Amino acid sequence: MARTILSIAAVVWTLAGLAGLAVAALGTDTVRSALPPLAIDRSALGGAITTVALGILAVGILHLVILAGIRRRWRGALAGGALLGAVMTAVSTASGAAAVASAVRTPDFVALLGAAALGASLAAVGYGLVTVRLIGDLRSDSGI
Repeated sequence: MARTILSIAAVVWTLAGLAGLAVAALGTDTVRSALPPLAIDRSALGGAITTVALGILAVGILHLVILAGIRRRWRGALAGGALLGAVMTAVSTASGAAAVASAVRTPDFVALLGAAALGASLAAVGYGLVTVRLIGDLRSDSGI
């Protein structure tokens, strides 16, 4: 189950990072036109989008590296996967809470933010399951 959840997450994070890079390369003007007037030029906005997209892509690649290590039964990959799961549980929980708080403050976007909160909550549960399962695998391998 942990590998399945990590595999799905790896695909989602990697595709999201690649999509972000595509937006940075091709859609900066579209993003800029959808935002209120900014004190930032087009190239700076493109740089910001690229930076965020590369961070998201790095998270996807980290999932893939951990999955490769788990398939090879590397103990460090189990520990890294458990740590990744725990951190992503916290990040997803915080993101869900932020979406709920934003929905309360901006009722015009309640449907979108509600969907974001639900998605973040599901991700938190999934990553929590990954964490518990990988810690269990670590304990069984070490005789704890």
